[in-house]
Amino acid sequence: MTQTKFSAEHRTALLEAMASEPHDLLVIGGGITGAGIALDAQSRGLRTGLIEMQDFGAGTSSRSTKLIHGGLRYLKQLEFKLVAEVGKERAIVYENAPHVTTPEWMLLPIIEGGTYGKLATSVGLLVYDLLAGVKKAERRVMLSRAETLKKEPLLRTDRLKGGGYYVEYRTDDARLTIETMKAAVGRGAKAVNYAEAKEPLYENGRLAGVRVADRITGRTYDLYAHKIVNAAGPWADTIREMDGSKQGKRLHLTKGVHIVVDGARFPLGQAIYFDTPDGRMVFAIPRDGKTYIGTTDTDYKGDIAHPLMTEADRDYLLQAANFMFPSLKLTTADVESSWTGLRPLIHEDGKSPSELSRKDEIFLAPSGLITIAGGKLTGYRKMAERVVDLVTGPAGLGRQGR
Repeated sequence: MTQTKFSAEHRTALLEAMASEPHDLLVIGGGITGAGIALDAQSRGLRTGLIEMQDFGAGTSSRSTKLIHGGLRYLKQLEFKLVAEVGKERAIVYENAPHVTTPEWMLLPIIEGGTYGKLATSVGLLVYDLLAGVKKAERRVMLSRAETLKKEPLLRTDRLKGGGYYVEYRTDDARLTIETMKAAVGRGAKAVNYAEAKEPLYENGRLAGVRVADRITGRTYDLYAHKIVNAAGPWADTIREMDGSKQGKRLHLTKGVHIVVDGARFPLGQAIYFDTPDGRMVFAIPRDGKTYIGTTDTDYKGDIAHPLMTEADRDYLLQAANFMFPSLKLTTADVESSWTGLRPLIHEDGKSPSELSRKDEIFLAPSGLITIAGGKLTGYRKMAERVVDLVTGPAGLGRQGR
């Protein structure tokens, strides 16, 4: 069966078709990374299948800050290559999906004793523009104190020195994931949600397939493929454990929380990237009559499928907002809702959550399992490209699959 419509109407038929013959590539994980891999692989002529144990994009890919951004914060970590790559990718994602991606001018207030001084902000944003290949019309503008307050009167005035004004891109992360999956399916990939990888299947010691449970019907299917990619995000190490290949580097999950306040209570007229009292930086973004504030960055060891905001998370974000916008005096009663996502980062000894690199890495297991971990929403295309290059390389399937 060829899947031409992105619909749940024929899930059982699709699973039966996927079980009837081996694919060139089976992708585990239906977030933005898995969707990007499926689209890239199918576009190169590989017969590609994808399974997702929840709904598509239900994990990290629907719980971000909703920005396709170039990674200004990574300059502070001196990750110039990462800034250059995701900055350029940001422009490509916008060109590919302008219906779900919108330019958003971002104001970075410069405050006394803050993360960035006037010179550092000016130079940093200039380097950012150059590394990321920002188009001329969207390059940074430095603002005086008065110009900064004109852009956003709610900002604190006592320590304000000026501001930097630059462009990010706002998106609907879940919709971007769905659109990417639809494009893969439209080219012939088979994608099924609520299909959970339960057990690896081997032939002569090599990973050859996955036993999959349909969480809707309870039936199981044995799906075989010449290559299997683990793009399960926060669950990537769970798949590696099934394969017996969780050795060496491992995931380090960190939690990111956003809170939502009604626009009447927080009438922000301008997206802001601002300092917090503890030296981190967070966003406040107006959208559709609401303002959302985020994100936190703390170690996480709980339930991966259902991460929740704690009182400490909520209070941290309220304190941050009241620090930069003191006239608001936001309280817990102003928080209408929240969302919580997990970052599947690569563990580095001695580093705090905010210090961990957002770079992606590929792990190759002795069984043949390929795992992609880390990375950012913005860089999903390059992550997919690297994975499929590996799959189709000399040790893989060849350019046209088998």
